[in-house]
Amino acid sequence: MRTMSRVMVGALVVWLVAGCATQEEAPPEVDQDEMVDREEIVAPRTDLSETGIAAFRTAAGTEFRTETIVTLPTGGPPSGRLVPASSRSDVTLYVTRDGSVPSAANNWDGPIDPLEPRAISRPLEGVASYRIVAELDAEYSPPFTLTVIWEHEEDPQVDGPVFSVNGQEVSGSVSIPVSDGANPAARLAVACTYVSSMLYITRDGTDPSVDNFWRSQPCDGTYIWSPEPTAAEYRALSVWRGVGGPIVSLDVEWAD
Repeated sequence: MRTMSRVMVGALVVWLVAGCATQEEAPPEVDQDEMVDREEIVAPRTDLSETGIAAFRTAAGTEFRTETIVTLPTGGPPSGRLVPASSRSDVTLYVTRDGSVPSAANNWDGPIDPLEPRAISRPLEGVASYRIVAELDAEYSPPFTLTVIWEHEEDPQVDGPVFSVNGQEVSGSVSIPVSDGANPAARLAVACTYVSSMLYITRDGTDPSVDNFWRSQPCDGTYIWSPEPTAAEYRALSVWRGVGGPIVSLDVEWAD
């Protein structure tokens, strides 16, 4: 009798152990929709802390470290143009020049596309604290801060102006279509190495000077066009802080 009871108890224990093992090995049912939701929730956030995500460099290619003080020349030569930069093209950059933290709600001159940044320059001496951040999907990178001491150069090296049409430099003689100035391919652009320099232009073939000119204005982007067919002998001179560069000439036929 005892032997039979032991056999029955042993069989019961084996059945229970086998049943438990079966339950532990059975995989739980998974709701596929719930899995997708979990993946979306735990997706990594945009990393805006990488080096170079928001920084400054010069148009001459000089790069800076944050929280530093640098001296740059006034007038806007390549070495004195402060360019907002980013190691990524999918962000938006914001800049301030009063030391405050930039954002979409607090910035100087609006959002900046890192592929087409606007250079910063100064015609006057002084000190300014520039800060820049990168923004993506309402997230911001840590501010990059640069303090600039703007100083006049003792001996500025002023180059001659450059003529171009639709982004292509031109020289000698060219033919340009007449227009109302709205078509970039029908405009003559005049640019200078020092963007804050004064530009003096004649159109009758005479040499320009501070006393002889058809047009005079700061050389921060100037365009010439003609609504009627005509011919002109343009001469251009750039002057920065009393120093003039060489005179550059271009003969233009404005044609139908």
